[in-house]
Amino acid sequence: MVVAGIVLRLVPRRLPPVQLHKVAPAAASRLVRDFIASSYETDFGYPSGCFQIERTTETEVVATEWVAKGSHFTQILGGFYRAILKFGAGLGCIGVYITFCIAALATPFLLYAALTETLLKYLLRSRIQAAFERAGDGTRLTFTLRGPSALLVGRRLERAFHEPVLPARVTSLAGIAIAPPTAGTNPAAVPGGAAA
Repeated sequence: MVVAGIVLRLVPRRLPPVQLHKVAPAAASRLVRDFIASSYETDFGYPSGCFQIERTTETEVVATEWVAKGSHFTQILGGFYRAILKFGAGLGCIGVYITFCIAALATPFLLYAALTETLLKYLLRSRIQAAFERAGDGTRLTFTLRGPSALLVGRRLERAFHEPVLPARVTSLAGIAIAPPTAGTNPAAVPGGAAA
């Protein structure tokens, strides 16, 4: 799991660029910032699935997944000690000694779990970076995703920021010729664009 976390953290996924026609970079930046800030990923949901906007400019939006500090296992360890020593106190001196030995045996495993959880929180922490550049009559938008929650939010980004395509029936009835896919267009979404 740690290796998968390192791979997801170090290997970014770039979504195909999207052209937003008649949209200035500043407006596109605000639009993307609001969309990412309102996205909450529950399919994977670890460490949190909630993104905080780290930096916003006219040319870039950077969002990082919010991560709580510490580990749940340190809280479990404290409660475990209180419960087991309270139980042992009712059994007398030997009971306290036995429960203390049980607690001492379980402590390394709970500390290992706490360390692993803390490490995984930071390895699996996702990051979304959106870059904007003026292109033609609008803005060219490129997303770079790191981490599992970012990849899942990336699916929403692909659906929200894509070039609209008319259905094949409408284009045939209207007599509109289907243009070949351009950069930033998903060829599978264009009728007749993907190999059948």
